[in-house]
This record gives sequence, structure tokens and C-alpha cells, in this order.
Amino acid sequence: MKIGDFVTRKKYNKDIVFEIIDIEGDKFILRGVQLRLIADSTEDDLEITDAKPIEEEPFTIIREASIRGKVLHLDGDKKYLSMCEQKYKELNIRADCYYFKEEEMRFKVGELLNKHKPQILVLTGHDALRKEKDRNSVTDYQHSVDYVDAIKAARQYEDDKDKLIIIAGACQSYYEMLLASGANFASSPKRINIHALDPVYVASLVASESVRKYCNIEDIIGKTSHKQEGMGGIDTKGVARKIYPTRG
Repeated sequence: MKIGDFVTRKKYNKDIVFEIIDIEGDKFILRGVQLRLIADSTEDDLEITDAKPIEEEPFTIIREASIRGKVLHLDGDKKYLSMCEQKYKELNIRADCYYFKEEEMRFKVGELLNKHKPQILVLTGHDALRKEKDRNSVTDYQHSVDYVDAIKAARQYEDDKDKLIIIAGACQSYYEMLLASGANFASSPKRINIHALDPVYVASLVASESVRKYCNIEDIIGKTSHKQEGMGGIDTKGVARKIYPTRG
């Protein structure tokens, strides 16, 4: 087996398709092809696969002529960031995207908010609840504390949750703490893995909803990979502004 091969893990019933991204001695470093997940394994537990990852459900946004909201997206994974950039383009959403390690985001977010002045901020990458740890302790998560710090830094720039909508978290993140720190939407209520594009779908739907309306939170969450188990949020207004005069 080599870097770039697609594999599954036998002891997990081959449930997730991974790409081998590094080999450290006898340890193979794996990245989920679609799920925001980094793992490691020994070669004897891996099996080469030609199975394709589950196809995304078709996702479109139909809205009347309007100026949609602008997104600033910070991602802790270059590969997933590239996927997200492509999806924003497909959905005609203006997005400025940057790669930073999760622990760097709190130092970068204020400067970038001031530079780009978005209505929506996405903070995502990787996370995990460490095995046999306390799900109610932020220090028992791989990167939740980094997202909390970045959210707080962003709220120093703009505290109004309808002027700056924050979408934060990754796989298994400390959902309740992310919301309490100032996020409008967060992962993961049931501490499960999320699709790499889930934050994009949430951001794009909020960006396309009228500024005169509150978003249909249940409808937005229903568009994500694992619905209420993977993403949640609070009452939030849309940010799109209708263009006048309308066509007759």
C-alpha cells in the first residue's frame, strides 16, 4: 500500500473510505474522503477499495434575484478546503477561503474579518472526542478549544449574531460549548462525524435567505449529512438582499 491509495478499515466493518496521506514507520495516516476525519491504522487492518464514496444528494439553491451574503471560510485541512471552494463556486456563493491550523485561527480571524467584512464566518477542520473522556470537558476534545477561542475572537469584532453568522466545528466537536461561545450553528450534537461539505451547505443556505426573514433552521439542518445528529443551531436571520425593481 502507498500514499494516495483508497482504503477501508476491517475492524470498523469497512464503513468509511479513506485516502492514505502519510506513512510513519508501520503506521498509516488516513484522511476520510468525504467525512472530516483523520485516523491511523496498521497495514494489516487496511484493505484497498475501489468502492466509491457515497454520492452527495443533489443540492441547489433557488432564490429570487438578490445579493447573497459573503462567506469567510477558515479550514484546518487543505484538501477539504479545496472541496469547499469548489462547492461555493457551484452554488454561486461569494467566499474567501483560507487554510490555517485550528490552533492558529484565533490569531488570524480578526484581521481577516476586518479585511473581507463577510456576513458569514465558517471555522472548521478536524476535531475528535478523545476515547474514554468526558464529553462535557472542552479539554477532552482535539480542537474544540481552538474553535471556542476563534469564535470568541470573532465576537470581539462583531457581537451581533445576526450581523455576523458563525458556523463552527468539525467531527465530534463540543456542540454546546461552541454555541455558548457565540456560534450560530455548530457540530456535533451527537458527537458524530460530519461531511466535509456540511458547513458549506449551512453557510450557503443562510447566505441565500432574505434579510427580512429568520432562517428555517430545521430545513437547513435537514440538508446536512446526518441532520440533527451532526449539526444544530439557533434562531438566525438571513443575509440576502432582494434587488429592485423586480422584472415585470
